[in-house]
Amino acid sequence: MIAPFPHQYKTQLEWTSDRSGTITAGPRTIVGGPPPDFDGSDEWWNPEQLLLASASLCLMTTFMAMTSKYPLKPRAFICRAEGTLDKTPLGLAFTSIILRVELRVAVNEIERADRLIENAKKYCIISNSLKTPVTLEATVVAD
Repeated sequence: MIAPFPHQYKTQLEWTSDRSGTITAGPRTIVGGPPPDFDGSDEWWNPEQLLLASASLCLMTTFMAMTSKYPLKPRAFICRAEGTLDKTPLGLAFTSIILRVELRVAVNEIERADRLIENAKKYCIISNSLKTPVTLEATVVAD
């Protein structure tokens, strides 16, 4: 059952070293900092990766919610997210985000899966909250 709106979410970031910090949400913690491109490390999550991961995860959870309402039994859902960060007139910003989804379903479910993944993109909270357009490239195959 969905909780009544509005929903509130909280995280906490605590600086822990010269270039990184810990991000907590409840009992879960991850380490984050700048990417190597900005004099950081590839040993921690960076904001750019977290943004792409958020878009991917939101698309997946929206799709899975739809599969329970419009029955579909996916056999696999793999999303590869790519983002391009570039200089813009307003400063550095993502100029594109592509979510490449490979979705495996039974042959008789391909048409429904196509509709559901497109609707999941349409209703994805994270993608809808970004000013950067998010493109979906989905491949649905029979398995």
